[in-house]
Amino acid sequence: MINKVKTYLAKVNDMTPAAKASFWFVVSNIMLKGISFITTPIFTRLLDVADYGVSNLFITWEGIISIFATLSLSGGVYNVAMTKYEDDVDTVTSSFIGLTALTSIFVYSICIVVNLLFPNLFELNTGYLVFMWIQTFFNASTAFWLMRKRFTFDYKKVIAYTFSNAILSPVVAIIAVYFANENKAYAKVIGSGLWPIIIGFVIMMMLVFKGKKLYHKEYWKFALKFNIPLLPHYLSSSAVGSIGKLMLNHFANTAYVGLYGIAGSITGVMSIVTGSINNALIPHTLQSIKNGITKELNKSIKRYLLIIAIVCCGVLLFSREAVLILATPEYMDAIWFVAPLVLGTFISFLSGIIGNIVFYYEETKFMSYATMVTAVVNFVLNFVGIKFFGPYAAGYVTLATSLIRFFMYYFTAKKFEKNLKDIVSLKFIFTLFLCLFVLMILSLIFWDAFIVKLLLLGVVGILVVIFRKHIFY
Repeated sequence: MINKVKTYLAKVNDMTPAAKASFWFVVSNIMLKGISFITTPIFTRLLDVADYGVSNLFITWEGIISIFATLSLSGGVYNVAMTKYEDDVDTVTSSFIGLTALTSIFVYSICIVVNLLFPNLFELNTGYLVFMWIQTFFNASTAFWLMRKRFTFDYKKVIAYTFSNAILSPVVAIIAVYFANENKAYAKVIGSGLWPIIIGFVIMMMLVFKGKKLYHKEYWKFALKFNIPLLPHYLSSSAVGSIGKLMLNHFANTAYVGLYGIAGSITGVMSIVTGSINNALIPHTLQSIKNGITKELNKSIKRYLLIIAIVCCGVLLFSREAVLILATPEYMDAIWFVAPLVLGTFISFLSGIIGNIVFYYEETKFMSYATMVTAVVNFVLNFVGIKFFGPYAAGYVTLATSLIRFFMYYFTAKKFEKNLKDIVSLKFIFTLFLCLFVLMILSLIFWDAFIVKLLLLGVVGILVVIFRKHIFY
């Protein structure tokens, strides 16, 4: 076994710099989010329900407010800017930090004033919002640094940061909560954010010192023109993930919201993998398109799609067992949500890949249109589906809207990338999706037949062995 691991690591070491960096970025991101997932049971035992709810409310509001406060400048626009202004990346980075500082101060100042006037709106005291601004800004600075290291395939420094943050952040938070006699939620929030803020401050100073300019008219103009049209896209993406739960609460009851939440937690583990892979593919995609090298990119995408498909197979077949691990038999009906959500996660990963291509051509407004249309369709289908077909329709609505968004992204990208079929093969995608769809039906039919599921898993394993060269090499 050890020799096989050494052999595989040796093959990883022989990969191209892009492929090798992508591999280690995926591993580091999975470890980071995996540790976060593992520490959740610890916090639920240290905090009462109310305090745990407050800490989650803080995270939810930060996710929404940060879209406006940072304009998500460390995402797609920064990758494109590093490609477009490759000879002046230091100045691009420092100017983007300057713009982030300005927008975050402006947005959080408004939030604090609004919170003072209407304290029930956020349901958080002002101290939380002040800390949220500090954390948002320094996390954004770190994100610029991480994205640049990914872009240059400097995976060792990214891994060093990732592991230190994955270990120290929850450890500090656990210690803070354990010794806090009161305001444990505040202790958890500050404890979780303290180490990233310290590192973010150091990174911010380093990047600003290298770039020297916090304001650059051309780069600010480029960033605003590129990303402001994307704000509806980011907000609509958040809405798509929330509408189903709100509709379930309205038309059914909170029990079904809980079942959907358990299903979301199970597929959320998959999202850790898909999100990590997509982040690793961004620089590889942009640079491959820029240099007109699509063959290697196509191979990488196929390899990752097969890996994600294998993960989907495992989750589909053993969703019952996953529910029992995360919850109790009372939540067993969550499996009827898990099946469509698994396929929806697979399709969302495809949309992310296509989105990276659209980013390259700076046609972000089309992504906003697609996401807003998807949000509206999601609302309508959830309204009709849950009302007339029952609560479990919410899962299939998520799958349907994921497919709609994928095709809208695909045909948008096709307008600008003439070699799209050489990068992403619809035939290959359709074949994988069809196989997963059939397995989804079988998993629902034999949801409690453990032996049958083992046999189906064996079939998947045989197929993996047969096609292993296409998956791993």
